[in-house]
Amino acid sequence: MATLTLEQIRSAIKAIQADWVADETSVSPYVDAPGSGLFGLNIGEPERVRSMQAARETFAAAPPVARPAVVNWRSHQGCDWITAVRDQKNCGACVSFATCAVLEARLRIAKDNCNLNVDLSEADLFYCGCNGCCAPGWNFVSALNRCQSNGVGRESDFPYTPGNQPCQNITPIVRTTGYSPLATMDDRRNAIFTNGPVIAGIRVFEDFYFYKQGVYRHAGGIFKGLHAVAVVGYDDDRDCWIVKNSWGTGWGNGGFCDIGYGEVGIDSLFPFYDPQVIDINTTPIYS
Repeated sequence: MATLTLEQIRSAIKAIQADWVADETSVSPYVDAPGSGLFGLNIGEPERVRSMQAARETFAAAPPVARPAVVNWRSHQGCDWITAVRDQKNCGACVSFATCAVLEARLRIAKDNCNLNVDLSEADLFYCGCNGCCAPGWNFVSALNRCQSNGVGRESDFPYTPGNQPCQNITPIVRTTGYSPLATMDDRRNAIFTNGPVIAGIRVFEDFYFYKQGVYRHAGGIFKGLHAVAVVGYDDDRDCWIVKNSWGTGWGNGGFCDIGYGEVGIDSLFPFYDPQVIDINTTPIYS
């Protein structure tokens, strides 16, 4: 049973002087639901520690980059480079949704076309790369390695349905040639500014189910699970990451949220992942 009511969450937000709005959302009725249906980031503690250490060592001497205080790929250079918000529903496929969201945006950026009609198959990546994983979920490295070895096909060729589905062999249209794990704040912001959106992980607490708008800072409620998201920008003026979630448009600000720097483990638990994406499509139509 939920440990806090909506009114108690609102009071907790006020008590810590946070600047975000809590209300009923499309996922708040499921705050008591068991399992990882809304989450799905599955990574052991030894692997998590190794990934952060490797990221710190790899980019410890990265050169400085002159970058603006705010970068938002939803409105970058007068254009929206981010594809539509989607809904993983009751299956722990968040890693696949966050990865596909980033690859879609990166492909638009690589092709210098913010209107490129690209819709990747989360089902192709998740059900073929991680068989029977709705309940346990998946992890970043396995998903990115699958993108590198097999690529990802079109949503129209293998539409997503929540619940473990048999793999369908479809033609890939994009793949990754590699990825960089990023540990420091500067490396993360530099990558977002220079290359585009990145993949990240967070801890989800009960109050996050009720997020509507503003800069989220954890105010109350018990820990529910680990979750993968796409970071589509940053805002140093408001000290937050701009995030695309996979809980549909009825949650948050049309499916997006702003997460305060240092909140819910986003800056301390996991690296951000910066994938290198190439187009392997043989036809001019992406979806």
